[in-house]
Amino acid sequence: MDKICIYAIIMGFGLIPIAPAAEEAAHTLSEWKLGSTLFGEDVSEKDMEGKVVVIEHWGVNCPPCIALLPHLAKMDKRHRDDGLLIIGAESQNSPKDQIEALVKKNKIEYTVTSGANGPVDFDGIPHAFVFDVRENLIFNGNPQDEDFERSIKKALREVGDTEVESVATSQNLFETKSWTNAEGNELKAAVREATETEVTFLMFGGKVVKYPLEKLSEESRKEITEARLAKESE
Repeated sequence: MDKICIYAIIMGFGLIPIAPAAEEAAHTLSEWKLGSTLFGEDVSEKDMEGKVVVIEHWGVNCPPCIALLPHLAKMDKRHRDDGLLIIGAESQNSPKDQIEALVKKNKIEYTVTSGANGPVDFDGIPHAFVFDVRENLIFNGNPQDEDFERSIKKALREVGDTEVESVATSQNLFETKSWTNAEGNELKAAVREATETEVTFLMFGGKVVKYPLEKLSEESRKEITEARLAKESE
């Protein structure tokens, strides 16, 4: 599903900011779907919350990919406790025993999956996507580029600094959760308030945006409307 870029009208969600905001990534982590887990722990959405997540596409028959495995294994061990979560997405549909041999040889402890799917096309592997603690895509490219590790280190400094993203229900109709519009596109946000025609979303980082209620899916409209009426009757 397509997500939003707060500053502009993106992928049909059409959110309008109340105040100017810095340009943000057009894609977010929840748009990516991991393949089945081959080695390591299963990774859920909850496991990724508040983490710096790396999805690294690689393959058994890719020499540059194999050359990177020891470095990624060391990076995982060095920064796992700092909030880094690496997922190795084997993207050549290789036999499991061949993958296992490389996992053992390179002492890989991070999760390895049978590929991963996302909305961003790329040519060739290795290829990595890095997401910050707010789930924004902050790096898209070859993990051999110097910006790869630089983006990770920068994002790790923000781990734990997400208090503004958690908003108490006493101040809002809803805490942060997923909503969908009429086209089926997804948005993750808290709902600050709502009227009969408009919803005020509170985004990650504290940004406030308005959205027409009629453009939400029937299920989202119903849930928000019921909460608004209940609050008005208090």
